[in-house]
Amino acid sequence: MGVDWGQAFHIGGAGFGTVFLVLIILAGVVSLIALAVKRISRGKEEANSAPRKD
Repeated sequence: MGVDWGQAFHIGGAGFGTVFLVLIILAGVVSLIALAVKRISRGKEEANSAPRKD
């Protein structure tokens, strides 16, 4: 009973590549969410610091 090392490396490499692909996508999504939260909070700060016209 032998091991087909070519297929083993192919399966391992595909799994390893998939993990890195998912991590890159996750990092991009987190960055976009952080950017959106920063813009929203900056907008609220400007709205709160603006002088009121009563």
